[in-house]
Amino acid sequence: MVKMDLEKLFKPKSMAVVGISKKNPLSPGRIVLLKNEFEMNVKVYGIYPTGGDIEGVQLYENLEKLPEIPDLLVIAVGPDDTLGYIQNCADLNIPAAVIIGGGFAEIGIKGKKRQDKLEKVAFDNNIAVLGPNCLGVYAPPLVDTIFLPTERITRPPKGSVALISQSGGVLVDQFFVKFNERNIGVSTAVSIGNRAVVDEVMLLDYFSKVDPDTSNIAFYLEGFKEGRAREFLRLARESEDTVIVFFGGKTREGKVATLSHTASLAGDFKIMYSALRQNMVILPHSERELLTSLKVYDVLSHRKNPFGDNVITYGNVAIVSVSGGHGVLAADMLRTYGLNRVDFNKEEKNQMKALMNPVAREIASFNNPIDLTGSVLDTDIENIIRYLSDIERIECIILLLLPYPPNISFQIGRRIANIISTKRKPVVCFVPYVPKYSLIIESLELAYIPVFHSIKEAVQAVSALKQRTRIDSVKKGNVYWD
Repeated sequence: MVKMDLEKLFKPKSMAVVGISKKNPLSPGRIVLLKNEFEMNVKVYGIYPTGGDIEGVQLYENLEKLPEIPDLLVIAVGPDDTLGYIQNCADLNIPAAVIIGGGFAEIGIKGKKRQDKLEKVAFDNNIAVLGPNCLGVYAPPLVDTIFLPTERITRPPKGSVALISQSGGVLVDQFFVKFNERNIGVSTAVSIGNRAVVDEVMLLDYFSKVDPDTSNIAFYLEGFKEGRAREFLRLARESEDTVIVFFGGKTREGKVATLSHTASLAGDFKIMYSALRQNMVILPHSERELLTSLKVYDVLSHRKNPFGDNVITYGNVAIVSVSGGHGVLAADMLRTYGLNRVDFNKEEKNQMKALMNPVAREIASFNNPIDLTGSVLDTDIENIIRYLSDIERIECIILLLLPYPPNISFQIGRRIANIISTKRKPVVCFVPYVPKYSLIIESLELAYIPVFHSIKEAVQAVSALKQRTRIDSVKKGNVYWD
């Protein structure tokens, strides 16, 4: 494997930007320059043929005039000029570059010849080049090469997920927006575009072995770079991090689209799926399943993991709801996601009944799912969660918390969090994502208890935790799954 200094891509101390317009305030180079000058921590230099300044930021006539050799060069010029700047990187020993512009392999034969030249210079001189045809890097709080104005995009919070996307549009729309909605945190987000030099294999190697801020690595790919799949599989199997891959281009029509998008050729998905799964890669079937898995993995990657060493091995769950219908819907999904409903004996049902307030105990159901009904009080929910937490055969509690009943207070999130902090039983919650219940959601998530948008997401989250237990166990040699 080629060894390049990817640290300079994601944690540069200094960077330079070429392709800055003084006339057009929305030119990509100008946006990148000013965004990093005023919003990020990296030291940034602008290059403009006649020097001068923009909004008080000094511009230098060329790279040779800079007061230091930058760690990173962001290139926002046409494809032929781009080749000249990559040669400058070689001549000046600039170790990393992000190429925003297109005009390379994605446009056909002429572009492929340009990309071949680019690759030769980069590999011969060990330059970590990201792109071309990409948005580049978002690595908070250091650097952001995304050439979209900050007010036009939504940034996700800081967290444990390294997010690598072959599509820049998917990165900033499908992932950034939904990560922010669900409070999923990223350590670094990377748009790889044509991946002429830095590809998914190099990134997996870096985030698995080098970056201390990453413990979950997620890829959106439209196919593996030619000849690199085997190395990717080896690294995924060896990685101590959770590796997740979500594919575009699964259908015949999708495969055709990938050719003109990022010069990628998607392979046979069934073959790839089997190979990836055998090498401990998690493969969500839908975008929602991807987001759900990443949310629960991100939450439990924090040092304040509320569940401690408790894991979900067999998928044995108890469902607690204040609505009988919600509990039934959750129970209907269990088998689909490889989970099992725990049965309660008569004594356990009587003990739970005795924990309830006099009105609710007469109408509640203590089968599984448990229906606490609309007569429930905060203390009833606390008592039931505390009781179930002491039953060892229950691996996880799915709590469908609908705060509609008038006797459920807005302090219920904190009260549940207090129980889980002492009992350490895995609990996954569904709370309606509406503004009036944000205090409850915030109280749970501040205690690192995952809360989801829907019943289905809550069930998927438990399944994702079971899947990760399987993978972790197989990697450690405890092979008791298929």
